[in-house]
Amino acid sequence: MRILASMFCGWMVWMSFVTWRLAHPEVAVLAGIVSVFVCEAMIHRAERKGLQRERLQLRQQLSLSAHSINQLQQSLSNVQAELHRRDIIGTPAARELLKRQEEAMNAQSSALEDRTSRQDRMFVAMERLLAFQTEQTAAIQQNLAELLTQLASEPRQQVTMTDSVLVQNREEDRMRRQFRRMSDEFIAELFD
Repeated sequence: MRILASMFCGWMVWMSFVTWRLAHPEVAVLAGIVSVFVCEAMIHRAERKGLQRERLQLRQQLSLSAHSINQLQQSLSNVQAELHRRDIIGTPAARELLKRQEEAMNAQSSALEDRTSRQDRMFVAMERLLAFQTEQTAAIQQNLAELLTQLASEPRQQVTMTDSVLVQNREEDRMRRQFRRMSDEFIAELFD
């Protein structure tokens, strides 16, 4: 969808040049292609900043969680030490309480480890998604640059935008399917 918005922007620039007869058709095509690059760069930059902000928020959340975990472990070790002291004295109620506390501590430790592993998987998935998006944008920009080079090197009487759309369609479909598959995996990992 993003590439379509960029191409629409380029088409509008080309159309305005042609309609107002501001320049030769070759200059209009060049202005349209340059506007596609500019639109694509702006959209990519906005998306990347959004992902970076989200990553920063998640890191802060993880830091707060780690601090809470440390406090809970410290208080748990204090309680456990007190229970061991009471157990040495020999109180049956203290022994039973110690047993419950150890069970609770084991359950809490396993829950904390599970949460930490899920957050680690989420960070890895976000980094992969960001890297994939960067590669996708680079590939689109490379294809547009090659198209511009090809159009500039071939003398033509009439240049249309359908040339670039037809060349881009197959690659765009493949990239869209791959991006959709990665985002589905990322969402599945978040809810596992």
